[in-house]
Amino acid sequence: MSLSPHLKAYWKTLNQVLQKLSQRLSLMSQGEESIVKVSLNASSISDKLVAFKTKPPPIQKDILSICNDPYTLAQQLTHVELEHLSRIGPEEFVQAFVQKDPLDGTQPCFSDQKKKTSNLEAYVRWFNRLCYLVATEICMPAKKKQRAQVIEFFIDVARECFNIGNFNSLMAIISGMNMSPVSRLKKTWSKAKTAKFFILEHQMDPTGNFYNYRTALRGAAHRSQTANSNRERVGLIFTLTSCPFSLTFTS
Repeated sequence: MSLSPHLKAYWKTLNQVLQKLSQRLSLMSQGEESIVKVSLNASSISDKLVAFKTKPPPIQKDILSICNDPYTLAQQLTHVELEHLSRIGPEEFVQAFVQKDPLDGTQPCFSDQKKKTSNLEAYVRWFNRLCYLVATEICMPAKKKQRAQVIEFFIDVARECFNIGNFNSLMAIISGMNMSPVSRLKKTWSKAKTAKFFILEHQMDPTGNFYNYRTALRGAAHRSQTANSNRERVGLIFTLTSCPFSLTFTS
């Protein structure tokens, strides 16, 4: 018995939907497994903190000794962002903003145990970790000249993130550099070349509902559509501003 053309088209569409669903579930499962591993590692590290106090501190490497090329670091940050973003389904965004009581805005956005927003929560934590990493790397050097070099390095990384279209890492870097432990280093800032930083900070200015950012976002999306190479093509354009947050992205 042969199937009609309409029925064949139906089965083809159904198979495509099932394949996409299987891929999405697989990505979500991988994301949850990696979150569990990170949590276990964090617990293990916490258990060893007491032992570390009695031992000589290990030799700490600063960011410049690991990677001193701003473009390379911006690329790696973009890979991390894409990895997190690929695991987040649209249903997590919907569940993140669902409140038990619409009139009660005091409840945290991830309070309901029935909500499956683990990947979105991990993404929020990644943003915060990057902020603290930037602030920590700037504050670690003992000399003002070295701190100024780290500030200039992260300014260049932020600029490369802007050029790539990675606005989330850009926002995290700017937020880290605006933290109190960093912003209070007046003498250090006076030794750094900060003209590019203030330009980037202006792009992320929240005035007018992030008008400058949205303008830059439209420009980046246009460049992506007219790009002639993969390097010019923008694969990641979004920003995570707070929690609760607004997230805008395109690919």
